[in-house]
Amino acid sequence: MKIYAVYMNQLPKPDQFERMMAIVPEEKREKVNRYRYPEDANRTLIGDVLARSIIRETFGLPYDRITFTAGRYGKPSAEGLPDFHFNISHSGSWIVCAAGDCPVGVDVEKIKPVNFDIAERFFSPEEHRDLMAKSESERLSYFYHLWTMKESFVKQAGKGLSLPLDSFTVKLAEDGRVSLKTPPNYPPCYMKTYELDPDYKMAVCSAAPDFPEEIVIKGYDDL
Repeated sequence: MKIYAVYMNQLPKPDQFERMMAIVPEEKREKVNRYRYPEDANRTLIGDVLARSIIRETFGLPYDRITFTAGRYGKPSAEGLPDFHFNISHSGSWIVCAAGDCPVGVDVEKIKPVNFDIAERFFSPEEHRDLMAKSESERLSYFYHLWTMKESFVKQAGKGLSLPLDSFTVKLAEDGRVSLKTPPNYPPCYMKTYELDPDYKMAVCSAAPDFPEEIVIKGYDDL
């Protein structure tokens, strides 16, 4: 597995934007153009192009031969590459993509104030207890650890909202190790958190424990 990230510290220049728009198919261009805010449009565009650039590098395919399809619950895959799996996430200034030879899910979230009632509603009872046991100074950070870990698991499973968030339990130990209690009869999977940025939390879930130590950072011109 490899994990890639793009930091959108500023919007792409017009020529960079047009070059990336030329890479994606017409339906994606239409989606990008429907966004009200340029930041949202560019996050979506960059995520798509990042995934395509990984496929181009890995398999030597030209962009015009790369086609994305969506599964029953919306998880994307690359047509004609059954052994290649990828997943995209973006939040704030970061766009990330995890890719490998087995199902993978990734989630990145910018840390913002949150109502912790959300945890009682959506997290498992054990997760909620762990969260509320944290000191006030630690609680927000741990909430986003839990949220990104849970989202990465759901995205790895590829089952969307049909997999309830309280049907499994994650826990992050002080040493950074993740424990995961999956739903009954669920195949084994593994999870790792990454320190991408002090203002963000990020987690990756995979069917195999081959996590890289480093994240590959790319710029607009690398895509």
